Amino acid sequence: MPLKPSRFALDEEISLSGKPLRVIGRLQFEDADGEPVTRYQLAEASGATQILEERADGFALLRQFLPAAQPVAAGNTLTVVEEKYTLARLRKLKALGAEGRPPAGAPGAPLLLSGVFQGSMGALVREIAPGTPVQTFFSFKPLPREEVLSGAQRATLAEAERLAAEQHGRAAAESGAGAGAAASSMGKALLWIVPILILLGLAYAFT
Repeated sequence: MPLKPSRFALDEEISLSGKPLRVIGRLQFEDADGEPVTRYQLAEASGATQILEERADGFALLRQFLPAAQPVAAGNTLTVVEEKYTLARLRKLKALGAEGRPPAGAPGAPLLLSGVFQGSMGALVREIAPGTPVQTFFSFKPLPREEVLSGAQRATLAEAERLAAEQHGRAAAESGAGAGAAASSMGKALLWIVPILILLGLAYAFT
């Protein structure tokens, strides 16, 4: 089954909280409302990987628990050391397909029951493939949309920031040199241009 459209493509470079990464794999599900849930395997330059989940309501980072450090499950609660997490919602995820080097951890089953548990320290996810004893646990950290940018969006913002800094430098130099009234007016105009450039760059990045 072909994958549904998602924000990022295989091999695309993205910026995650300002850090450059590359998409090396995708794993996609469909929720009960027919909306895609896409998980990206992201690689840093060092080779370290991260899992980014894209849903209709935003993004989240998933970090898989090691087998020796998995939470203790009991009914609708999970316990990590002495911290308890309670089931907040349950998602039924139908597998659509994968490409590249998809994130590891999720059982290779056509359907997953994905429970999100909330606690005072954040959220955890427990996933089960019906009919199998396999369970997978993740920490779950929602991310603001402005922290997840394509490479092109990040380049646009970087250029806007560079121009803003350059304009500030020119305005400060002209003001410090004691230029005439014309130079002073120019400096004031440049100070107005700076926030406008940044706002335009942000507007482009987040649309």
